[in-house]
Amino acid sequence: MIRFFPFLFVFLSSFSVAQTDWSNDSVKFVDAGFRDKNINLYFIPIDCKVDRNFFLKVNTSFSKAKIKISPFLLPAFNTDFEPVWDNPPKDSLRFSRQMRQLRDDYFKTLKERDPNGIYCFVIPEFRNDSIRGYGINSKSMFFISKDIDSVFDARINFHIGFSLGLNSSKLPENVMNPNFYGSELSWRQCWDLRNAPNSFSLFDDYEFIRTGNGLFAYYFWEQDKEGWFEVDSLKPFKSILRPQKFNHLVYYLKVDNFFFKPLFKFQGQRICLIHVLTLLVSLILIFFGVRKINKSLTESGFFKRQGFRLLKLVFWSSAALLVYSSFYIVEFVYDQSIILDHKLNDFKGVEKGDLKKKVNNPELFVKRFEEKQGSYIFQRKNETWYYQQEKPVLYFEVRNLENKLQAKFQRSSNELEIGEEKRAVRSHYMVFRYFDERDSLVGEKVFNYRGIDLTEKRNLVNPAKRILLFVNGYRPVSLSNNFRENINDIQKKGLEFPNSKNYLYDYDRFGYWTPWNNINLLFQRRINPGEVWYADGHHSVSTSNHRSLVNFTTNSGIYPQPCKAPKGREVKHGCQKTTIAGGKEIETTTLLATSPNEEGFNFRRKQGRIAGRNLLQQLNEMPNKSENDTLFVVAHSMGYAYALGMIDILRGKIQFGGFYIIAPENANSGKVLPGEWNEVWQYGAKLTGKNANAPCEQDGVAPQFTAKGLNETHRTYFPLNQRHRMGYFESHFIGYYTWIFDLKEDEKGFILQR
Repeated sequence: MIRFFPFLFVFLSSFSVAQTDWSNDSVKFVDAGFRDKNINLYFIPIDCKVDRNFFLKVNTSFSKAKIKISPFLLPAFNTDFEPVWDNPPKDSLRFSRQMRQLRDDYFKTLKERDPNGIYCFVIPEFRNDSIRGYGINSKSMFFISKDIDSVFDARINFHIGFSLGLNSSKLPENVMNPNFYGSELSWRQCWDLRNAPNSFSLFDDYEFIRTGNGLFAYYFWEQDKEGWFEVDSLKPFKSILRPQKFNHLVYYLKVDNFFFKPLFKFQGQRICLIHVLTLLVSLILIFFGVRKINKSLTESGFFKRQGFRLLKLVFWSSAALLVYSSFYIVEFVYDQSIILDHKLNDFKGVEKGDLKKKVNNPELFVKRFEEKQGSYIFQRKNETWYYQQEKPVLYFEVRNLENKLQAKFQRSSNELEIGEEKRAVRSHYMVFRYFDERDSLVGEKVFNYRGIDLTEKRNLVNPAKRILLFVNGYRPVSLSNNFRENINDIQKKGLEFPNSKNYLYDYDRFGYWTPWNNINLLFQRRINPGEVWYADGHHSVSTSNHRSLVNFTTNSGIYPQPCKAPKGREVKHGCQKTTIAGGKEIETTTLLATSPNEEGFNFRRKQGRIAGRNLLQQLNEMPNKSENDTLFVVAHSMGYAYALGMIDILRGKIQFGGFYIIAPENANSGKVLPGEWNEVWQYGAKLTGKNANAPCEQDGVAPQFTAKGLNETHRTYFPLNQRHRMGYFESHFIGYYTWIFDLKEDEKGFILQR
């Protein structure tokens, strides 16, 4: 579930390098055998002029790590922004709206981005003049105010280190001290720099990244009063704006129907007149009904009075049910009428690009998440916009009218129909059907949502592929590499990243796997896949067995540290009991979160089903069909429940190869069906039974029970030579599971080389 925690063991005996004392500055880093590494640093002046020599004083702080920073001054980039910039977010976790817009505008104009370079945007100034720079850890861009002062160069070096993944330091002379801006690097920092990933993201972990998957495809186009719009002969879809697929549909808040127009919010629910009327009618019925019942109670015998009291209870319950059901009535009306086809009164004459932006405004449109698949089309007729919900495949009639090629939307379907051929679909398509002046069909073309012509690919040979899927667990907001500091940061900030958006990525979007010994590449080399996908199983700690961050931080704070062995001797564990507040002594393992949170587990599994549908989209564009593909799944921690949800959808639609479950969270819930896989392995600490790990070696983040459906033949535990890497946090850390690839072919857990 958690991927950050203290690195207590820094001596890597597997490397043929000199043993390094991190506290001894006299040791030269060249002993580690690393070659020189060059990183380009690009300065881009934004709406300001910069002296070409201003960056040449970037000092050699990183030379100790054998890293050369090569600065380049790029041409200035002018915007329509105000000279004084909005203050950046205080938590150093997200870029501001202004920063994101600048980034997007700038990189659209850049022919090719250096994937290993760092981009520094030099801006005029921030609104708060005490803020002189801003960046996010492990992101390849940062922002610096152009005003040069005595610590300008040191400030740049601080942000370079931050971009390269280093954290703030309290050492006065250290490069990463945000108060003193020193020039020194520790040997620990040098080692971290050399073992960091080679490329970083331009996007923060909060913002939405455009993908090719989503359950609902959105379309915008403008047409005449009869529904026709002009199209390009080579790219008929060019007139149709296709911004993104989403996993939700929207409904417009300012509906014309007086009874269903939202009036205000109550506990997150938008209340409209039908709710108010239903409540009033219920209260009136209750008032007169109860009044009559009370009058009858005083005039009746004992048994009749008891009957009237029961009737009174039924009356109240019926009224409450009537009010409650009004919410379902409203949802039904939206589904059957308002969402399916509705007029947008407030957007007369608005261009389609502007309307696309307004659809994301929560004050105008409400999101509703669905597991089904469909299309959402916005059409402008006579300056007025309409929107309606349709099925995944859209059909357009194309004709030559008045010497112009024009198209008109005809219908939608759940099937792709070309000639006599029909096939069910798992993605979104546009079909353009061409007619001549005699109304004869003369041609058909099929495009996917991105506008790629698939017409000629329908009948190609369907290749069999291996698909490798990584499903990550919890992603903490803290930037510290020290897990205890990480938890303290979370507790102070009270922050968590939002739950997964349920999209699939073709790269390690959140840097969950790559930074930790490139464990994803180790799996790739063993599986040898044709395609690799990443799913985000991150959800709040409230969905885990800990049930809250407070519970987690409390128990982790008092849980005993791993027992240490005297020099040259075996460990003698004295961790069976722990003293808690009040001096009470308890069994240590009772501090572990072993009570299954089935509700949270099932919620994550349900969200995983959405991601499963999105993966099917990616695997089933023509000519591919996933039935002859083979799926291999690597799931860590919270990703276990999420992966089970994806498997629910994929079952019967793809072949199952291997399922590799690493330190699953709440393995008591859910169930694996080992018979449908070629191999299934669960890796982690041993909680109970013979040869169980000592209490101090247990996985406290996710106590390790055998996943339902599996038995001891599917379990693989930390080898003896890895016991030094075990503990409350350590036993869960994904970076310490590289021992999986040291297993021999005759050992449990060995992954076959494909």
